[in-house]
Amino acid sequence: MKRIYPYIEQELVESVVEADSKKQERKRKIEEKKVYTQLYEAMEALLHICKDGCRIICPRDKMLKGNQIACNFPACKGLEALVHHFSGCKTRVPGGCGHCKRMWQLLEIHSRMCNERDSCKVPLCRHFKEKIQQQCKKDETKWKLLVNKVIAAKNGSYLFSSR
Repeated sequence: MKRIYPYIEQELVESVVEADSKKQERKRKIEEKKVYTQLYEAMEALLHICKDGCRIICPRDKMLKGNQIACNFPACKGLEALVHHFSGCKTRVPGGCGHCKRMWQLLEIHSRMCNERDSCKVPLCRHFKEKIQQQCKKDETKWKLLVNKVIAAKNGSYLFSSR
């Protein structure tokens, strides 16, 4: 059959490879969605902890309840442990602690998602918003500088001769 219908074998091999590629792509998308879902849950838990308080951490304007009922946020327990570590970590060097880096990233992601300018109870939210605005201004300056150099080059007043 291979000799008589070689194209059928080729089609069969291609369909198996294509099916495997699609399966891997679906698996990758499922994993990607899982990561984004976990990030969303972490953002929800962060808001919950900072606004309402939970188990071991609460905002300054609230008191911890000794008989706290089980929390409905799946990421809350792990996030509380991360916040607790972050608040007491002594590793304060560039590159630092992996747990603290994760917390910094969560705080920055929150600030990029947050719509509350001054009333947000999440620590450092306003700080990150200001930092993001400054980054944008720096990028704008770089773009303006690039545009000016391109225009100067086009006009012949910058290193090149115009044609």
